[in-house]
Amino acid sequence: MANEETAICDFGLHQGEPYSKLPASFLNWMVGNNHQKSHYAEQELQRRQLAATGQLNTQMSNKNV
Repeated sequence: MANEETAICDFGLHQGEPYSKLPASFLNWMVGNNHQKSHYAEQELQRRQLAATGQLNTQMSNKNV
């Protein structure tokens, strides 16, 4: 999965769904159990936190500079 923004879960109940649509409880489970693809979950949880605090647009603007 080269592009984390479009990463798709490829296992379990949420197979075929983008990580951006997965429940936070599932993402936290992945991180807590050190799942082999937990880096996708960590990135999505971080993205959600930045979005919730209004920092996502600032981060995206800095990447485009």
